Amino acid sequence: MDTNLDQMIVRTNDMGMLISSMGNTYRIILTGEETAGRFSIMEAFVNPGEGGVSHIHHNEDESFLITEGKVVFYEGERRVVANVGTFVMCPPGTKRAFRNESDDIAKMMIFYTPPGIENMIKLDGKSVTEHLIVPYTSTSNKEYKACSQLSKKFGIEDLTLPFPDIKLDLEDSD
Repeated sequence: MDTNLDQMIVRTNDMGMLISSMGNTYRIILTGEETAGRFSIMEAFVNPGEGGVSHIHHNEDESFLITEGKVVFYEGERRVVANVGTFVMCPPGTKRAFRNESDDIAKMMIFYTPPGIENMIKLDGKSVTEHLIVPYTSTSNKEYKACSQLSKKFGIEDLTLPFPDIKLDLEDSD
């Protein structure tokens, strides 16, 4: 891997591979290979009611910058509502989950230091040509594990903790 970067790297909003994975769409902006192993960055399009179930990254910092909408982060019992401009940093070993608890798509930049998780997203997901709006289904008590076949390989511990129960406006009111 070439560790001698000697010029700017520029990506516009129409550049980068789009991958549908774990109910979200990710635009991979820069990979670890492109940054000589320094970091990776992707943009996540999180549909209403979707997100990332409770897990722990053991190898990398995972940082989020909300660019559109709002995303709720969970660290155990702690609940943090992250609006546009909010930055959330999760060091290795931190239990975390996130979910879009609004009626609108949320967007966020996700930074990984060191890089590598973008490779798991590529392996788990499928390439798409545009952001997929997945029909809404509540993730409040899903029992699935995101990328469960790949998580251990990438140093992620999937937890079986469900999201707290909430009532989203999108759910049917029987």
